[in-house]
Amino acid sequence: MEQSSDEEIWRRVLDGDARAFALIWDRHRDRVFRALISLRSEPTDAEDLSAMTFLELWRRRRQVRFVDASLLPWLLVTAHNVHRNAARARRRHRALLSRVPAAEHAPDPADLVADGTPLTRAVREVLDAARPDDRVLLALTVLDGLTVREAALALGIGESAAKMRLSRLRRRISDAAEPVKTAESAPILEGEIT
Repeated sequence: MEQSSDEEIWRRVLDGDARAFALIWDRHRDRVFRALISLRSEPTDAEDLSAMTFLELWRRRRQVRFVDASLLPWLLVTAHNVHRNAARARRRHRALLSRVPAAEHAPDPADLVADGTPLTRAVREVLDAARPDDRVLLALTVLDGLTVREAALALGIGESAAKMRLSRLRRRISDAAEPVKTAESAPILEGEIT
């Protein structure tokens, strides 16, 4: 079948032979790709446009024209048309985007959370200064829901040592948070600008 003309192979495609379509693909895909590259398509775009060309071949399988029993001329003309249509779509898309008014800059909500409140910053400073094992211990017990005993076993330390570390870390967090809580709950003095 590989020595057959495209026209002979195409008859097999129309009869439902999927291998025949694969043979046409193998026979002409490189030429279609090179034609699209010569039209100044980016390689990744040329791959997509090649696939679109062969999709069009399948879609219009009963209307294709052969030139000297070859599908290549039809494929090349179709590749040019597909390329032109894609370029027109890109131009229209750019024109549409140019008409859309620019959005006002809005702060990223993640930045607001990252900066946090004074209380959050105070707690973060304590955690940043804590030993990495103590941060892991706190995360295992508070966030992951492990008991102190389970967390201590996971870290390879004694349960009493884990309790002591957690107690110290909680105390440092509480001490750092206290001035912030006091400042936040203080009454606003008359005439003070907020």
